Amino acid sequence: MKQEISASYRDWLEAQEMPNGKRSAMLSALELFSKQGFDGTSTMAIAKNAGISQATIFKYFKTKDDLLTAILKPMIDHLLPEYREDFLSDIPKPASLRDAVHFLVRNRYEFVKQNKEVALIFLTQIMTNANTRAMFQTFMKETAPMFIDNIYGELKKSGSLRTELAPVAVLRTISGQLLTYFIQQQVLLPDAKFDEDADLQTIEDLIVHALSKDSK
Repeated sequence: MKQEISASYRDWLEAQEMPNGKRSAMLSALELFSKQGFDGTSTMAIAKNAGISQATIFKYFKTKDDLLTAILKPMIDHLLPEYREDFLSDIPKPASLRDAVHFLVRNRYEFVKQNKEVALIFLTQIMTNANTRAMFQTFMKETAPMFIDNIYGELKKSGSLRTELAPVAVLRTISGQLLTYFIQQQVLLPDAKFDEDADLQTIEDLIVHALSKDSK
């Protein structure tokens, strides 16, 4: 039987067996790190937001960096691989280029949106934190062959993919569009109203145009 995977990192964290004070500290840090940044969040603010004392935080985490690692490491070591396997098994086969792009855009954006707190932390920490960057690089090295075998392989089977495009160029085209939209929606213009379905359709059209040999 296929193991059920939590819809989001927050759901997973809330379901873990751990002392209530530890969970409260992690959930509070997850919320504040994503909103204010790691450097802009104090342990006092985390404790106040969680309704616990700073002493409770330091009972479970020696430093704020340890608290950050406790949040990110399970995502890298366990959850992202599980989500990856679940995602790869759901890729439609066979599919036209447009159908494959539609699945990739909708599926991956929904995943990022459901995990927006940890995604925002990753985006900032990968740029500034060597330990976070190293953890993510390890995950990407493991994932790259799977991307080539599964996603890139299925896109090639459609018969419409531009033959001169290397796998890394295809990945950059898809992920770049999605990440740009995510940052625009969640960071740059969080209070703006978006027609998400229409926006994602436009992203799909742009990606198909960039990848399709019929669009050259």
